Amino acid sequence: MARAPRFSPSRIGIDYAQISLAYLPPKPWQTRSAVAAALVLLLGFTVSIPFAARPLPRVNGFIPAFDAIVSVTDLITASLLLAHFSITRSRALWALGCGYLFSAAIVVAHGLTFPGAVSPTGNLFGSSHTNFRVYLLWHLGLPVALFAYLWFRERDGTKAGAHTPIEIVATVGVTGVFAVVSCIAWLALVPPVDPVAGRWLTAITMSICFVALCVLWVFQRSALDQWLMVVVLAMIVELAITGLVGGLGPRPTATYGFYAGRAFSLVTSTVVLIALLGETTRLYTGVARAHMLTNAVNASRALSSEIELPKLIERLMTIAMENSGAERGLLILRTGDDYLGRAEARATGDQVEVALREESFTAVAGPESLVRAVIGARERVILNDASKPNPFSGDDYLRDRHSKSILCLPLIKQNELTGVLLLEDARTSHAFTPTSVGLLELLAGQAAISLLNAALYTDLQLQVGLLQHLPVSAWTLKPDGTPDFVNQVWLDFTGQTLEFVRSHPEAWMSAVHPDDREIAAKSFWEGVHSGQGFAMETRSLRACDGTYRWLLQQAVVLRDSGGKVLKFVGTTTDIDNQKRTEEALRQAQSDLARINRVTTMGELAASLAHEISQPISGAITNTNVCLRELGHDETDVDKVRATVTRIGRDVQRAAEIIRRIRSQFERSVPDREVLDINEITRETIALLRDEAVRYSISVGTELAAGLPKIIGDRVQLQQVAMNLIVNSIEAMKSVDGAREMVIKSQLVENEQILISVSDTGTGFPTELAEQIFDPFFTTKFHGTGMGLRISRSIIEAHGGRMWAVGSPGAGATFHFSLPL
Repeated sequence: MARAPRFSPSRIGIDYAQISLAYLPPKPWQTRSAVAAALVLLLGFTVSIPFAARPLPRVNGFIPAFDAIVSVTDLITASLLLAHFSITRSRALWALGCGYLFSAAIVVAHGLTFPGAVSPTGNLFGSSHTNFRVYLLWHLGLPVALFAYLWFRERDGTKAGAHTPIEIVATVGVTGVFAVVSCIAWLALVPPVDPVAGRWLTAITMSICFVALCVLWVFQRSALDQWLMVVVLAMIVELAITGLVGGLGPRPTATYGFYAGRAFSLVTSTVVLIALLGETTRLYTGVARAHMLTNAVNASRALSSEIELPKLIERLMTIAMENSGAERGLLILRTGDDYLGRAEARATGDQVEVALREESFTAVAGPESLVRAVIGARERVILNDASKPNPFSGDDYLRDRHSKSILCLPLIKQNELTGVLLLEDARTSHAFTPTSVGLLELLAGQAAISLLNAALYTDLQLQVGLLQHLPVSAWTLKPDGTPDFVNQVWLDFTGQTLEFVRSHPEAWMSAVHPDDREIAAKSFWEGVHSGQGFAMETRSLRACDGTYRWLLQQAVVLRDSGGKVLKFVGTTTDIDNQKRTEEALRQAQSDLARINRVTTMGELAASLAHEISQPISGAITNTNVCLRELGHDETDVDKVRATVTRIGRDVQRAAEIIRRIRSQFERSVPDREVLDINEITRETIALLRDEAVRYSISVGTELAAGLPKIIGDRVQLQQVAMNLIVNSIEAMKSVDGAREMVIKSQLVENEQILISVSDTGTGFPTELAEQIFDPFFTTKFHGTGMGLRISRSIIEAHGGRMWAVGSPGAGATFHFSLPL
């Protein structure tokens, strides 16, 4: 019995480089986006000037609701900045995070002191004089933080350090206390004036913001600096249209500028957040891809490097248990015409215990009918909840054991069934995720090869002559390193003859790539002279096509009872495909250098990036509706109140997002609800309409009316729709000619709803219709190769299926169906 750690994630040792957002240079598209945002702000300001002083009815609940949104977004931005600081140790980001924390605290005071929010004078012994002074303090916090940000950045860089949660808690506490103290001191020092009489204070505040903008312009070096300039510009525009131009209207009524300025304030609050989310989402995509590659390569290498059958079985079971999170595992191997249980693994705490055995699998506790079905069909079987009715419910083991999740994988090499790997978890249902199942299937293929090699090696110890029957290159060496036997596979690969090999002791070296010969010779002779054997990877020439392929050459020692070396027995395994995977991993190393230290916030940022845009977009849309209604000569107060209510609903949705993110970390079951698929489609189109307009793409819909509702996860299905629409946009944005997208929904047979997304883009070859759904396969230069794979997994998890139809240059159509 062997014990191994249950989970030991691979870590890559790298030198910590500067990955702080304060130092990353901007990309051309980021610069263009920042310039475009600035121009839009200036255009909005210009358009609003003639109407800024127009009096409008004052809605008392507008400011508290709006301030709640701003406070939440500022808190999220501060959290991301401080999380980045806790890893990079950049004091510049620490100062900026404190500025956003300060802003989040002061904006709460602003909402509570706004007259009419709860009482005619406000909550905190306030009045219009108090609220105005708090408003100015709010807009001074971030410019001061920007000065500190630039000062720290010019004096120290990013210093690697351990995660320090105590520092973060202390920072939040001190910033909160400072906000309270500074607010009290500010109210005591600044004379009580109303917004009209205090225009000179507004002008001073704008001047400080303008100085901050100029300093940022002079010292800009990163994409974050550019977005911070947009933030300061939006703040200046807000102060101008709210306090100067908008303050010319009659009192005590509100003005158009009073409401319009809040839209610019929303830009101030969300620009940096969106930039941070965009960057961390891209980084998280890279780390997820690199982490999967690392796991696959390490596990495959661990299996391929072990040739002794007992050790290989122990390692296989340990790796399978670690990567699946299963509670129990069984390995059943084929021996002649029979199948024997060779190992049982159990998870105990953070340890995996592997017990080797050799008995008929019918005598081993397990679902016999399920195992026989896998052996017969040679296809995997997964039961997400074995306690519910299923094709194997009659099995005695399943009936008595009450298992929840069961996964049974066939181990196949070149259509030959080597064995079966059974994993089960009696604690939870749906324990085996699509990602873990995909990785286990990859390992199953390597395990089948390694198990076969190990079994053959065991036979070789009994009779070296059996080497000729190995499906891989095999050979033996005399104690002095002279070859005395090579099998036919090796001869076919090298194109040499047995006589030539025996007459030329270093004949094998002639097939090795010239660049690898020196290190190969050193490893070979060290293993021979030490009597310990060797293992090395070389590029060797394949005679049939004249190409070099990566080979793993390893030799073990056979000794007599006295310990004397009798022979070296070795195999040569083609690992060229594995090396290609390693090359892909090396391609990801540059991204890993930047994302290794932001993994702690990756999951949070990725989920927020996916969902946070919805409540923010809702708040912006409802604000615009409110502003339009307020711009009418006769304002419908009930309609404005309803709109403000919807803004409050969006704040609640933001809180729901945080709850959903926490539930993801707790590995809870996805939220299922009754959904209208047409409604989800329309929402997604609305979110991406600006992107389509940007590339002159027309989006048409043919959504069938009266479709039945379905049960599913709204966020996941919206993710699928968004991925397909974004892919279509990217496929058409460089196409000359018509750029048209059509989205259809219809009810089809077998009580299924069919959704189709068609475009006139570049299309894809018909032979790739299935390959495009493989992990990491992409036809885009900057693609990750995971979008379609994840989308298909989501649809299949909902009981549906996804497929694609396309041809080169003639567009493509993606379909997915969902059951009612």
